[in-house]
Amino acid sequence: MKKNNWFMFIVNGLIALLFSLLLFQNPEVIVTLTKYFGFLLLAGGLILLVIAFANKKKEKPHTWLLTEAIAAILIGAVISFYPKNTLQIFLVLVGIWATVMGLLQIILAVQMKNKVTNHGLFTINGVITLVFGLLLFFNPMGTMRLLIYLIALLALVAGVLMIYLGVKVKGAKETEK
Repeated sequence: MKKNNWFMFIVNGLIALLFSLLLFQNPEVIVTLTKYFGFLLLAGGLILLVIAFANKKKEKPHTWLLTEAIAAILIGAVISFYPKNTLQIFLVLVGIWATVMGLLQIILAVQMKNKVTNHGLFTINGVITLVFGLLLFFNPMGTMRLLIYLIALLALVAGVLMIYLGVKVKGAKETEK
């Protein structure tokens, strides 16, 4: 490893630490990101709308572009103006999906009991997926907050490790190839 790469490890570590602090300080940042996504979708829809009308004037195909533009504008507006509700609906849908997937994984694990040696891992994976799905379904925002704290903790650990690695690389003797 080249000695002059140490600075990038430290920069990435500091970015991870800042990201971690942001999430620990404001776990509701996910609602802001949802609103931002809604505004991007809304802006993209408006751009598509302009392109669709331009294509209509030039007598080019425009029906699908117009349909996509209207859908993007409507969905973007709903997400932008109701970000928390939209996020909750999305999380409940993910919860339903994870619950169904967890149940199917458990059923598959039971069916594979005599055919696979590590069927216990399938069962554990199914139970974890099922519990995650139920948590999201019954408490979507609380579960999301917990996930944000876990992500913040991982970013904190990664940041500290990258800074440590950067310091170690800086202090190491450069090896020749």
